[in-house]
Amino acid sequence: MFNLIKMDLYRLVRTPSALITAVMAVLLAVFSVFMTDTDIQLMQEDPSSVSTEAPDERQMGIYVEADPEWLTGKIEAGSIVSVEMRSGLLALLCVIFTAVFVNAEHRSGFIKNIAGQLHSRGKLIISKLTAVAVQVLFMMIVFILTVLITGFILWGGSFYIGSAASLFKFAAIQYLLHLSLSAMIIFFTVLTGSSAFSMTLGILLCSGLSVPVYSLINKLVYNFRPGLGFDINKFLPDGNITLTGIDASAEVFLRGAVSGAVYALIFILLSMLIMQKRDVR
Repeated sequence: MFNLIKMDLYRLVRTPSALITAVMAVLLAVFSVFMTDTDIQLMQEDPSSVSTEAPDERQMGIYVEADPEWLTGKIEAGSIVSVEMRSGLLALLCVIFTAVFVNAEHRSGFIKNIAGQLHSRGKLIISKLTAVAVQVLFMMIVFILTVLITGFILWGGSFYIGSAASLFKFAAIQYLLHLSLSAMIIFFTVLTGSSAFSMTLGILLCSGLSVPVYSLINKLVYNFRPGLGFDINKFLPDGNITLTGIDASAEVFLRGAVSGAVYALIFILLSMLIMQKRDVR
């Protein structure tokens, strides 16, 4: 088991997709912060365009919504990191990397060559997950640091570090949610043997194009139980990524942590089961 993990970590260091997605994390973080700065300037020029009401439901698309409080001239680092990460940009990179990295072993024939030497082929999934977890953590650290550095460059003294504990707690929950999304991509890649399907599915989820389907499910549940207040976004990894902000309540943080842990465990166990039972080709 340990040797499998070492091999996948070695492959992680050597694979171009790991470096490319890390560079993309930097570029997307810089671009997103610059666009946020543009939004702030537009709101300062036209205060009537400022909306103080948060949307009741999750919106479609990948977007960053500037906080009206930033117009006062003080911008808290944690709030910037929160809105940038909740946009789905980092999740998008996690999806792309995971699909490419996991499917590469199938295409190269490595799985077929090594499967016969293993008593339990499910160990291959644990090994893949470990490498993916390392890359997701690395991309998240790079993304957060880039957002902070870009913020200091753009806003100088107006940009300040608030509660480090709050930022750490937020990042930890978001890491778990992003990892559970990657675990889902591992499952669909192993299930279909294709990176195209799993990548497309992940992109649809991260870009919010699944929102109309979620809204339909919510309406169907509402028709049967009007007083339930059901929202499927609260129980899915992609939904919790967008709904869990740095200023969220303890209940929302707990829901995000439980959702991330449960989905990651379910998808990994299913992936291990498929890998163990299926004939390797």
